[in-house]
This record gives sequence, structure tokens and C-alpha cells, in this order.
Amino acid sequence: MVYTALIELINFKSWTESLGYDREWLIQITQSEIYSLIQSITKDFGGYSLPLRYDVQISILPLNADINLFTDDLRSALMSKSPVPISINVRCGLPHEVLSNEFRAECHPRDICIAHLDLNDFTLKSSHRGLYHPYVDVLRITSELAIKLVGRAIVQYLGGDNVAVISDPKYLDSIVNEIMKYDVKLGIGISKYPRKSFELATKALSILRKGNRSLKYLVLRE
Repeated sequence: MVYTALIELINFKSWTESLGYDREWLIQITQSEIYSLIQSITKDFGGYSLPLRYDVQISILPLNADINLFTDDLRSALMSKSPVPISINVRCGLPHEVLSNEFRAECHPRDICIAHLDLNDFTLKSSHRGLYHPYVDVLRITSELAIKLVGRAIVQYLGGDNVAVISDPKYLDSIVNEIMKYDVKLGIGISKYPRKSFELATKALSILRKGNRSLKYLVLRE
């Protein structure tokens, strides 16, 4: 089992609307700085952070993380960056469970599965078709997977041609089946530690890029 920390910016919308019309640049800077802080602190606890919609972000933490210390460190760091109060709620469960209010009262050891995919020939397509069309392809795949996998996983766009799917290993076969409908490579990492799961997924993807082009996905377990 892992912990999922919900980090909410309270009354963030009211703050943004108080800034006047020339505000979007400041909103983007503020959101990015907050995400950077959350990610920096979360990785020190063996976890990984996802920005989601930015006014609500999450950190995925291993079961052995010192939750009180994590919460104190994060709250202290965000005081200097956030223009609004911060709510941090740490719950037992994977992100798709916690975000659907399906978290559990008791925590037991449990693996987390990270599926890290990228589009085939993205750089070549960017050269031939321009930078925007391949970007739209990534957004389309991210959106379609998010809809198809709701209730089983959460899907996060990571930038470039990279997309992450975070789930329980019990859904692995069905997730792979959905992802393999697209022209992608897929690295999968499974571990009790979220940061390690991402590392293994990225390593698997790197192996695929260097190895047999006919192999479309690879699973690495700790």
C-alpha cells in the first residue's frame, strides 16, 4: 500500500480573480513554483508528485514514509510560495482510489504500478509535421486513456511525448491492452516505493529504445 497526499490550494480561484486581467503569467509562475517545491520534498521521502490540475496536486508516498515529517516540511516550504492557505490530507490508497474517495482505513504493504509511455517517432514527426501536430497527438492519447482507465488508474501528461499511468498491478493486463492500441513504447515499473516505480518504468523505456524495436513494452519489478 502507498499513501496519497492531497495538496489543495484553498480559495485559489478567488485569489486568481483578484489579480485583474493581466494575471495569467503570475498564475502560471505561482503554480509552477509550488509544484517544484512539492516534487522536491516528495522525492526525499521516496515518493513522486503529480500536478494534476495544479490547484489540487498529489504526492504518492511509500508506506514507510514519516507522514508527520513530510507534512511539516511541505507546509513550511509552501508558506513562502503559496498566496493562499494550503490543505494537506494524507490518505491510505493509490491515487485513483483516494481521488474517488475509495481510500482505506488500514494500510498494508502493496505495490504501485507505473506505466510510462512515449510516442514512436515523435522527434521525426515534429521535424516533418511541425511541433504542434505531434503535441496534439499526445494530448489526444492522454485524454482517451484517462477516460478509458477511470476507476482503475490516473493518467498524467509529463511533457514532451511522455505520459504516465499510475495504478495497481492487478490492472496491469487491461492497462497494457488499452495502451498498446496506440503507436507507443511502454516501460512499466512495479515497486512498493513510488519513486522507485518511476525509475524502473523509465529504465524499461530506455531499454526498449536501445533494443529490439519489435518489443513494444517491458515490465521491471523490484
